Amino acid sequence: MTTFLFWNLKNKPLKDVIASIALNYDIDILIFVEYSIENSDLLMILNKNNMGEYFYAPGIGCNKIHIFARFNDNFIKPIYETDNLTIRHLVLPGLINILIAITHFPSKLFWDEDSQSIECIDLANSIKEAEMEVGHSRTILVGDFNMNPFETGLVSAAGLHAVMSRKIAEKNKRIVQ
Repeated sequence: MTTFLFWNLKNKPLKDVIASIALNYDIDILIFVEYSIENSDLLMILNKNNMGEYFYAPGIGCNKIHIFARFNDNFIKPIYETDNLTIRHLVLPGLINILIAITHFPSKLFWDEDSQSIECIDLANSIKEAEMEVGHSRTILVGDFNMNPFETGLVSAAGLHAVMSRKIAEKNKRIVQ
């Protein structure tokens, strides 16, 4: 099973902590926002601890989300990006391929709840388009939404259609209106 870590670092230089977590929890994919560490510095500390070889997986237009993986970036190719979003196609040998959608919404200091709700609708549409492109809907969405889990954009059917539990999600349908 592939293991993930998503972390908003708030621009703190936590490379030793990151390396310790990656080692202790056997993390395969490290994802950071509000990241201010030199990539080479983090790679040096990750790779010196014999945790496997980590690589930086650059994007094609999103500089706010940083991804490090235990495999070459050819296995985690970006298929769609904006300033605050990257959607990657993860294709590892012997495993079922998936999409990983990673986002970092601006805080409420810069966006109001309505703007965030509209962005959730746009995000849902971007994910649907990426799923159509790769031919499946096996998508993992992670990120810092800067929203409460019950806000309209997250739970509305037009937005991200979030539900409270896996049991509810496994029904694959719900009555709206």
